[in-house]
Amino acid sequence: MAKKPKASIRSAYRRLGPYLARRRRAAFFIVLLGALSAVGARSTIVLVQPLIDRLELDPETAPEAGLEEATASRLTELLDNYLEPWLHGLGQWGMADGISEVIALVSLMVVLAIVFSFTQYWFLRFSRMLAVLMITDLRQDMADHVTKLGMGFHSERRLGDLVSRMTVDVSASLRILSLMVEEIVQAPVAVMVALAIAWGAEPVATIGMLIFLPLVALPVAKIGPRIRRRARATQDKLGDSTQRITQVLSGIRVVKAFRMEQRESDEFRDVNKGFVEQSDHMIRAQAQSLATTNFFANGGVGIVLGVLVMVHLVLVSNGSNGIFTKVSSMMTFIMAIATVFAYTKTLTRAMAAIYASLGSIDRVFYVFDQEAEVKDLPHAKSFDGLKKSIRFEHVNFSYPDSPEQALFDFDMEVQAGERIALVGLSGAGKSTVLDLVARFYDVSAGAILVDGQDLREIKHGDWLDRLAVVQQSPFLFQASIRENILYGRPSATEEQLLEACRAANLSETLEQLPDGLDTQVGDSGSRLSGGQAQRVTIARALLKNADVLLLDEATSALDSASESKVQEALENLMEGRTTFVIAHRLGTIRGADRILVLEEGRVIEQGTHAELLKLGGSYANMWELQVGAPA
Repeated sequence: MAKKPKASIRSAYRRLGPYLARRRRAAFFIVLLGALSAVGARSTIVLVQPLIDRLELDPETAPEAGLEEATASRLTELLDNYLEPWLHGLGQWGMADGISEVIALVSLMVVLAIVFSFTQYWFLRFSRMLAVLMITDLRQDMADHVTKLGMGFHSERRLGDLVSRMTVDVSASLRILSLMVEEIVQAPVAVMVALAIAWGAEPVATIGMLIFLPLVALPVAKIGPRIRRRARATQDKLGDSTQRITQVLSGIRVVKAFRMEQRESDEFRDVNKGFVEQSDHMIRAQAQSLATTNFFANGGVGIVLGVLVMVHLVLVSNGSNGIFTKVSSMMTFIMAIATVFAYTKTLTRAMAAIYASLGSIDRVFYVFDQEAEVKDLPHAKSFDGLKKSIRFEHVNFSYPDSPEQALFDFDMEVQAGERIALVGLSGAGKSTVLDLVARFYDVSAGAILVDGQDLREIKHGDWLDRLAVVQQSPFLFQASIRENILYGRPSATEEQLLEACRAANLSETLEQLPDGLDTQVGDSGSRLSGGQAQRVTIARALLKNADVLLLDEATSALDSASESKVQEALENLMEGRTTFVIAHRLGTIRGADRILVLEEGRVIEQGTHAELLKLGGSYANMWELQVGAPA
């Protein structure tokens, strides 16, 4: 199994980056739109300075050494050279001196605000839809990957936890993607634009403020990794909670039969308590980070501005020019710096949220890091049907992460069209043989030869196309009978479908159902009886028309009447096919061409029913126990 990766901001970007790259044109357009919106929204700050300059302040109330006598800032020069001539050229419009200029400035601010509000609207709309599309791609890729993983993964996985990863954790990843295409695009641009405006208005004061700015981001940098660890633990607990309720709902009949509703409710409460405790740890880390950030962003700004003002007053009192050039540029500086800290705080909040979502990224890509145990070799060949035989040659096998060996030096050859029955006690290796024939696992040693060719050198998809499975517990999708049968061969005609139903002894049942083939079977076939559901799976196998058939105790869970109908359907299914049958009811396999008795992964007896009874060994003893008469 793959090691659990530890996500970081860099690794999260590396993991999610390909999903952004798939839509790179849209992403590039959104980045431009976001940058334009961020730049435009800050542009109104520039107009504050000429607006305040329209005030006629009493010279006696102005600071000594005349702010007006100080060297003009770069922003002042630009405004004087370009904006002021335009304003003076407007005329008075029949109003008091300067009023028309104020109206023009305010109107310009409103127009800019309207234009860039629309820009922001389209940016948010496109960026959030981009995030939704990327997360849909991620969920689809995860579903594709999980379905392609081998039985080694699926036999060990917890369904509820896996569902939690594919829903809750993938949705949490949407938060990261949304922040990546929104805040991480706009906030840095807004900060740089506001800093540029502040520098243009008051360069000396801006340098003093820049020294303090990194302190705002420090809490997230320090506490962020702890938030990530807590978030991962929280998501694990949520996975446990989902697993618990999934298990209860799957086994609700057993829960009710044993009156264990209260016990299950109590255990679910305990699992949820663990989730709450882990969430509390994560929330405390988040709160600590954001509270510290708020302190530096709010109280800290006041402190630094106070220091700058005091330094300015001291310099002015000593006959120097001071830090600030004039009142209007100082106001522009203050507004720009307030914007810088506001967006820096937004950016640090976004980073804190990303850290909180990294636990989900851990869990999602842990699944992606799992590799399929069964893969096609580079030189794998096509397969067009079984012609001669399937042979096990000195096969040894152990399940992944299991210390025990399931098969030992297993030898067996099955001719095309032959019926082979596997019997033995639980754990003898019967199901393992079927798993290896289906190539759900590859052998640990030895080889399985199909018409003389190693099964591992045959394309797995081609081999499965020639294989049909009927399990002990029939599995049906929550769809109609028609859809469930066609699952074996979607391109089948209506005539072929009805023929499969007749051969599966299903025609009489369909006539009794009001909707016939279009009858909905319910969750896992709950609206059908066990015998009916099993015959639907047999019809599905018949329609597939496979060369090799695997029957895993297909009648063991049925009553005698149902078993009779199912057994007749199975006889039709096995006709002319190479068949491997696992059966505990020995009476159902008397007609097998050969019966293999397995014990601890080895074949200890083989022969026909009559030959094994005559041998008087393990098979004869099992027959005597079941039938109640000596062989």
